[in-house]
Amino acid sequence: MNITAISVIIIGLFLGYISTSGVKSQKIRILDILVIGPLMVYFGFSHEPMNIFSLLLIFFGATTITYNLRNYLHMKN
Repeated sequence: MNITAISVIIIGLFLGYISTSGVKSQKIRILDILVIGPLMVYFGFSHEPMNIFSLLLIFFGATTITYNLRNYLHMKN
């Protein structure tokens, strides 16, 4: 892993930690539903040959979409 990737991970972890109040905002849920989940599924399918990591990426992408969609609809009502 190169220094850029490590830096991105550290910055992402830090920003995720300091930007949360413990309650996920609806804007973040929409981002998870429309961007993060679909990207995870896409990258899982784009890896050839498919292996356990590809399948896990597809699985967690799909669960990210449905989990956040269900919570978004629940909080909206």
